[in-house]
Order: sequence, then C-alpha cells, then structure tokens
Amino acid sequence: MKIVSVINLKGGCAKTTTAVSMAELLAEGDKKRKRPSSRVLLFDNDKQGNASRMFEVYNRDQEAEACRIMRTGHMGENSIRRVSGIAADEKLDVIPCNYFMELAELAVKADQDHAQHDRYKTALGEVAGEYDYCIIDNPPDLGMNVINAMVATHEIIIPVCLDAYSLDGLEELVEQINQVKALNRKARIAGVLITDYEKSDTSEAAESWLRAKSGCPVFSQKIRHSTKAKDATFYHQTPTRYSVRSGAAQDYKAFVAEYVQKFGNLAAGERG
Repeated sequence: MKIVSVINLKGGCAKTTTAVSMAELLAEGDKKRKRPSSRVLLFDNDKQGNASRMFEVYNRDQEAEACRIMRTGHMGENSIRRVSGIAADEKLDVIPCNYFMELAELAVKADQDHAQHDRYKTALGEVAGEYDYCIIDNPPDLGMNVINAMVATHEIIIPVCLDAYSLDGLEELVEQINQVKALNRKARIAGVLITDYEKSDTSEAAESWLRAKSGCPVFSQKIRHSTKAKDATFYHQTPTRYSVRSGAAQDYKAFVAEYVQKFGNLAAGERG
C-alpha cells in the first residue's frame, strides 16, 4: 500500500479537494486511459472533517475513528467506513475524523510511556495488504497528527495557489518535511500541484519561479479555477461527481493520470 499525504501549512489551497478527488479517481479507475480501479483508503486527518462530510461518514457527537487511532496506535474494530452511493463505492473506504482529534493529540502528548510519532504507521501497517493506496488529507498545521501522517507517508503532494502567501510558506513546509525525514527517511515530495489557476501575468511569473527556483518538483498538470469546484463543496461532493465536465474535474482526472504514470503503485522503499 502506497501512503500519500496531501499537505500545505496554508489553508484554502484545495488540500481536501485534491485528496478526495485523488481517492475517488484512483478507486474508479480510468477506462479512457486504460487504468484499472484501485483499492483506496482515504484517511481524514483534519479535525474539521471535511473529507468525512464529503462521503457522508462524519459524526460530530462521538470520537471519530482517526482520533481513536491517534490515541491507541491501532486500527481496532470498525475504524474503516465503506463508502456507498458513488461509482467507486466498492473500492473506496474512509477513516473519518472530527474535533475529538484535539483531545486525542493532548492524550498522545501526555503519554510518556509509548512512542508518539509512529502511531499511524503502526495502524496502517495492519491493513497494508488490503489497499493499493492510502490518501491522507491533512490540516494546515504541524500538530502531532500531521507528524504521525508524515512519518507513515511514502510521498507528499503539496497543493499551492499562486499567491505570495502560499509561495512564502512553501519554503517553511519543505524545511519541516526535511526535519521529519529524520523519522522517516523514505518520505519524498512527489510534487507541487498548482490549484485554482487563473492565467495572468502575475500567475505566469509565479509559476515560472515555482518551476525554476523553488527546488521542488512541480506537476505539469494544473487545476484551473472553477466556480463548479467551489459549488461542489456546498453539496459535499468532489468536482468530478458534481460536474464531471467542469474544468477542475477534467484537470483532476489528468493530474491523477500524470501521478500514476510518474509514480505507479510502488511505495518509495520498493523502487530500485
């Protein structure tokens, strides 16, 4: 099972939209490109639970499954929820999250008798043989839950909007990723994904800088700005499910195709 974290320390750069779109499209497969469907586990690691809401597995009244995994370091019973009612429903499962994650992180920090950083890695190892991919949707911070995600991760995808705040924060994020490599030497940045793209002189200059001088690999495919993608969030749907013909939906399809072509389905440690 390849574990992929979608992360950026800045909010509003389409992290959740990217994570859920990847999970759904990998699970569906792509007949046009002759890519078979994959078994996918979507790990919601954000206390806001937006990915959980997207697939109707959010429950605010009791501790969510991701929070329990954070506390215990094990999957336990009923940690994984089967998605239904979409094209990928036989291939896509979700680990939900909610605001109980704050309490779970406090419990982990107070636990001085057990390792704090590798609980997700241990838990995901228990189900590694059941899935091809695990996509982790992370919040815009570096709490204990994000550190756990990065320690478990093989590859990192960084969604970025072409504005000064996002580009300024990229260097800090890369620095943090490099620090985590002391705990997970296999973690690598698969690439930066440009999201909410609108063509202008400024955006073209920012893209040129990002590709030439940021020091990070950048995916060729960009995700265009689309009102349909924003509208989709109000209905708790992915862009593809809400409006498959929208620019954003078609761009996410092309992005997933590029990702699979570049990285295939091998974990970082399995490549020669």
